[in-house]
Amino acid sequence: MGRKRSKAGKHICLCIAILIFLSPVACSLSNTMATKPVDSTGDEARTHLATGRVFLAQGEYGNALKENEKALSLAGKGVPGDEALFYAGLIYAHPANKARNYEKSLGSFRRLIGEYPTSPLLEQAKTIAGLIQENDRLDRATDKLNKTIDEQKKTVEKLNNIIDELKKVDIDVEQKKREQAK
Repeated sequence: MGRKRSKAGKHICLCIAILIFLSPVACSLSNTMATKPVDSTGDEARTHLATGRVFLAQGEYGNALKENEKALSLAGKGVPGDEALFYAGLIYAHPANKARNYEKSLGSFRRLIGEYPTSPLLEQAKTIAGLIQENDRLDRATDKLNKTIDEQKKTVEKLNNIIDELKKVDIDVEQKKREQAK
């Protein structure tokens, strides 16, 4: 009943305690080691950009976007991050892209404008962002006008129905006048 613990049991308990204690440290180290290094020269990022432009020219927008995202992650805040954001914006806004997303496109251009104020692509990004915003404003105005037109069509239809009913009443009145005149 009251046997002494063996030394092996003590060592197992000690090992488990050490593992529990060190597990958060191991997790943080694995997260630190998993992050990609930034491409300081920009060469690898430029390679992904070039591949992305080829995909864009071939109409493979999803692949082009992936390549630009790789270039952006490699570039970090450095070169050629502005170019990666610019092309991402173009891909998202491309008229032939079935998955086009003007919000994401505008987000890419705004990010370029905010994070790369000295970029040679700055004015182009501002211009395209402005065009996207203006297009959005015009789309909303068009939707509003189309709703007004639909309401006006319904009103015209109701008025035409009233006119048809009044014509029937006029015909009935004329018929009664003829019958009385006989």
